Amino acid sequence: MKTEDLIASLASEPAPPPAAPLGRRALAGLGAGLAVTLALFALLLGPREALGTALAQPLTLAKTLLPLALAALATALALRAVRPGARMGAAGRIVWLVPGAALALFVLAFTTTAPGARLALFLGHSIPICLPAIVILSLPITAALIAALRRGAPEHPARAGALAGLAAAGLAASVYSTFCTEDSPLFYSTWYSTGILLAAGLAALIGARALRW
Repeated sequence: MKTEDLIASLASEPAPPPAAPLGRRALAGLGAGLAVTLALFALLLGPREALGTALAQPLTLAKTLLPLALAALATALALRAVRPGARMGAAGRIVWLVPGAALALFVLAFTTTAPGARLALFLGHSIPICLPAIVILSLPITAALIAALRRGAPEHPARAGALAGLAAAGLAASVYSTFCTEDSPLFYSTWYSTGILLAAGLAALIGARALRW
């Protein structure tokens, strides 16, 4: 076959469909991972009794909404982290409001709780469940999100992985909060944050390898 004929033949073939935008792939990964997480949650834990009544209390609602806010902001930052040269922008500043709010709630609870009750509320009764549950529930979301982010080109793979882990752990903590009956910020501001940081650290290790060019 002549070169001209080959070119004409290739040109006549339909072009392959374009790859889905990275943001769409990331959202699809979040959705798929969250579906697995919800299935695990339903199988292993399940929501607490009278959940609606509990969520009517602002301090209880905060332990669900704050991790959700973290997940949304961390997802945006993870998408930027896999684009070379992209700046973190406003999301990189706003994300600090989440731990700031958690700290403010901790201080509020500390100052309004009787001194003799503070330690009991701080330690609670479910640390051995809370920490592993947040990490385990985050794993399907972390895996799906990092798989989607492999289409990017991060300059710092570990940081991109950590941000993906923050997003995943935020969603996992929010899901877990509907099971948890520890409603004092003395507990959840401390131990949810610890679980989220553990999950983010694990995701950083995964991202350092999986997101490397």
